[in-house]
Order: sequence, then structure tokens, then C-alpha cells
Amino acid sequence: MILAVETATPVCSVAIETGARRIFEKRIEGKGVHSEYTFTYISELLERANIDVAELEAVLFSKGPGSYTGLRIGAAAIQGLLFKRDVPFYSFPTLLSFAAGILRNQKKGTIHAVIDARREHLYRQKIEIESSGKFSTTMAEIEEISAIVKDIRPGDHLVGTGWERLNINDPGKLSFSGSEAISAKNLIEAWRHEFMKNYFKKEKIEQFEPDYLTMAQVNNSPISG
Repeated sequence: MILAVETATPVCSVAIETGARRIFEKRIEGKGVHSEYTFTYISELLERANIDVAELEAVLFSKGPGSYTGLRIGAAAIQGLLFKRDVPFYSFPTLLSFAAGILRNQKKGTIHAVIDARREHLYRQKIEIESSGKFSTTMAEIEEISAIVKDIRPGDHLVGTGWERLNINDPGKLSFSGSEAISAKNLIEAWRHEFMKNYFKKEKIEQFEPDYLTMAQVNNSPISG
């Protein structure tokens, strides 16, 4: 049984996979929702599945980049949950988790996973999917919107937050998924995926630090010519 937590964006999502591999999710989106709902959703889903924390196979967390507040609350919730419990804890890159959700329906092509980074920037990770299901990926980096636009090709898929700020000449040749595609269920999908599972990192919860997105990162990002 797997518990997954996604709090890196304005989406607060908690999902649990039971022994029958059925996935249940509690999800809400909005400003400031993480402090009110993260702990509650975890408790409600554990109760619904009728399991104790000690019975979990693993706890998965979307580690960022993303909102400082959301990531801090999510990490604190898991830290409290796993206190003095020997349950494995794994982190997973947030942008790559967006792609995990798209992989259900897209078996080949290019995915641009993005998060709004303020000013004229987006955080982006580019994923190239082969027909075999294998994929290659760039590192998540802050990039200028104008540079991202130049790298988008017909048939590509954009997923995440902030892509609506891209001034694309022919959007009809692309596919888009917004915040509705952000879910803790994506982490479970990645956990069960033959190739994506390799991107999980086992962490010590008491020493774990999420990948916070800060204005300093935006201010220090390189300016393209």
C-alpha cells in the first residue's frame, strides 16, 4: 500500500493505493489550502483504507521545484506521520510527476512540464518519450518564456502551471494540460512505471529538504541573448 502527497503547487492532493491497487484521492486547489487540508486528507484516506501507517509499503512526496509554503507543509505532514515509524520515504521530481500522468495516454512524443516562476520565466523540464516507453529528460531549470517558445514543436504536449503565458503562434498543433493534471496519483503511476521508478530517491525524512522555488533563483537565472 502506497501513500502519495503532492503540495508543490496551488494543488493539494493526497492519494493512497490499497492492496488491490485501487487508488483513492482527496484533492483541492486554491490559495492557502495546504495548511488546512494536507493533514486532514492523509488521515481521512488512511481511515478509508482501514490501514495503519506502519502497514504502508512507502510514502511518496513530490519534492519540487515549487511553492515554499506548500512544500514545507507537505514535508512537515509526512515528518509527523512517520515519526518513530520504519516506513520508507521517497521523493520524486515534481515536474517529472506531471509527465507521469500524461504517459497514461501518450506513448510517444515530447512533453514540456512547467511551473510558473514569476517575472518572464517558467520552471521547465523536457521529457522525450520513445515508443518503447523509455524516455530521456532534461534537468528542471528556470528558463525565459521566449526561449521555451522557440523550443516547442508541433505535436508537443505542455502540462503544468504558467504555460498560458507562452505566446505560441499556432497553439492548435499542440496539446495542453493545466492544474487539473497535477495529482498525487501521478506519483503512484511513476512508482509503478518500469522506467520512471528509477527517479525516486530514498530519503531520511528528518534530514529531508524539498526543492524550493525562490525569487533568488529567478533573479540569478541566465538571460538568453
